[in-house]
Amino acid sequence: MSHQALTHDALHRRAPAIFAEAPDAGVSEQYGFVPTINVVEALEQEGWYPVHARQTVCRDPERKPVARHLIRLRQDPGRQVQVGDSIPELVLTNSHDRSASFQLELGLFRLICSNGMVTPAGALGAMRVRHGRHVVDSILEHSVELVGHLPRIAERVEAFRTTPISRGEEQDFAHQALALRYGEDWQRLSPVDPDSILEARRVEDAEGTIWSVFSRVQENLLKGGLRGRSRRGRRTRTRAIRSVGEDVRLNRGLWNLTEQLAERRGVPLAA
Repeated sequence: MSHQALTHDALHRRAPAIFAEAPDAGVSEQYGFVPTINVVEALEQEGWYPVHARQTVCRDPERKPVARHLIRLRQDPGRQVQVGDSIPELVLTNSHDRSASFQLELGLFRLICSNGMVTPAGALGAMRVRHGRHVVDSILEHSVELVGHLPRIAERVEAFRTTPISRGEEQDFAHQALALRYGEDWQRLSPVDPDSILEARRVEDAEGTIWSVFSRVQENLLKGGLRGRSRRGRRTRTRAIRSVGEDVRLNRGLWNLTEQLAERRGVPLAA
């Protein structure tokens, strides 16, 4: 992921649906079309700049201009704060094919592994806005609310970083993560076992804390590349998550599993 603000040309190369000029032909008459780039430009005016963009790969070339897409935005360096080993971001997702509304969420970008995540902001959660002429104003308003939750997110990250857990708790977390990824029948469907997704890719993540375990599992599941075996016994490697919807779903789910683990350990989580 780039640390520099992306130009419009760079955004277009990575996710052309951001610049859609019309929605999918099958949308209803009530659909109020607003190009995603309009929202991005409004957030830029508020000091948030796109540093990463991608969209779901479509087999049907006609879907490419309206496919689901994701943009991660970061504040300019003068306003940027750090949350543990991460930098806060806004995560904007949308589509123009009826598969998703506009959504805005808090994210964290881990500096040591160049990996992004989504951090649900408690009861506030993701902001979902139906397509219409008031989309831009609604998202700008909600971005301010989300930023107000950063101190609480920072407190949680610090609690996760300083709370040790046992090997058994790590294994339980990995079981739940594989069920989240592959379903309740993960023991048959998953090409890898819990030990594989608990493997640390760097020394900094080898500690047995809630944060390090979450970080290991999150990176291994989303980036892929783990050696395993298919259901037919063939050697294989897990694939990186390319779907925007699946990326966000797994990130939300893993963050929720992490909070549940913290609560079982008696870690106080600010409301």
